[in-house]
Amino acid sequence: MRTKGRKVLRRKSFVFLSLLFTTLLGMFALGAWVSMADRGADTDALTVMAVTLGGIAFIRRITGSRVVLGEKVLSVVNPVFTHDIPYRYVADVAADNGGSLVITTSQAVEIGAFGFAGSIVDHFVGSTDRAIVQIEARLAERRDLRGSSRTVRRYTWAWVADGCTVGMLVCTALAGAIGG
Repeated sequence: MRTKGRKVLRRKSFVFLSLLFTTLLGMFALGAWVSMADRGADTDALTVMAVTLGGIAFIRRITGSRVVLGEKVLSVVNPVFTHDIPYRYVADVAADNGGSLVITTSQAVEIGAFGFAGSIVDHFVGSTDRAIVQIEARLAERRDLRGSSRTVRRYTWAWVADGCTVGMLVCTALAGAIGG
């Protein structure tokens, strides 16, 4: 996927799984909400909504993992933290013994890309190996660009997951307030 000079590397299965589980769990949450329209606020329905919204948040965070090849930085988007690494500070891109993508910085910091963690399926499909080739090609083009002077670690914003987490907390609080 390309967007304004960026290239996003992610497993196709993550896109499918995200859509599938968001839809299925969202239907359960909607069903619980609709059931309260007839009977009024219900602890069981609120609990179902909290659990399904929590499940959506968890799945969306996991499946949102990716590597973004930007103009001046390589971004490793993991479930909780995103690492922005200027191309000139990338020392090595390789798969570890388990088949997981690991980016090593010139400061000898290893950053694992959760979106390309080793798996039995990937052993046959080879998405990690393809990602390594694409990252190395981008590095060859852009290594000498002057950008940020350091690697930055920041919180990964996942709007759907974060919204579902807030919804889960609200449903949990309401279920606790109603009791029963």
